Amino acid sequence: MDKYRISQTLLSAWQYAYKLDDGYDSFLKTLNRQKDPPTQAMLDGIRFESMVNASLDGNPVPDDHEWARPVLNLSRYLDGAQKQVSIYKDLEVEGEHILLHGVLDFLKRGVIYDTKFSHSYRVGKFFSSPQHPAYMELLPEAYRFEYLICDGTYIYREKYDRYETPSILPRIRDFLRFLKQYNLWDTYTEKWRAY
Repeated sequence: MDKYRISQTLLSAWQYAYKLDDGYDSFLKTLNRQKDPPTQAMLDGIRFESMVNASLDGNPVPDDHEWARPVLNLSRYLDGAQKQVSIYKDLEVEGEHILLHGVLDFLKRGVIYDTKFSHSYRVGKFFSSPQHPAYMELLPEAYRFEYLICDGTYIYREKYDRYETPSILPRIRDFLRFLKQYNLWDTYTEKWRAY
């Protein structure tokens, strides 16, 4: 039985294929598992999450660091959380065997937390993201997903309870149909096969 992986990252790349100027090219790179050099925004996000994790591990950020206050606030909020939790779930969608997978930044008392770093934030920024629907599917015991977004100074919280989170299954179905319709199925099955 052939089984293929799907991640929220792949679904996000597909979602933005026609919304951004270079979206389709970026999606094809993701589909082909080609890595672009990280942007400054990506590097900031990695550095910020690393600082939060270090703080949770008992390595405080120096008081004079530009992100000291938000890192301290987040580490207090996330104290006791499990970190970097990998989860997998077998699904059957459109007659295809799919392995949905994801890595939760933090998990604490039935709430999934995902940290983001963004120099700008607007309310509802992650409303249409496939991340919270995918992670709610992966962890049926979770009752809420929270994005914790830092702009360098403030922390913004975007919460999605289970009852208001749409199922990820229709989005996966539409993605599989898209791949087949646009002759990308062979690329997907070659690059995303689950072993």
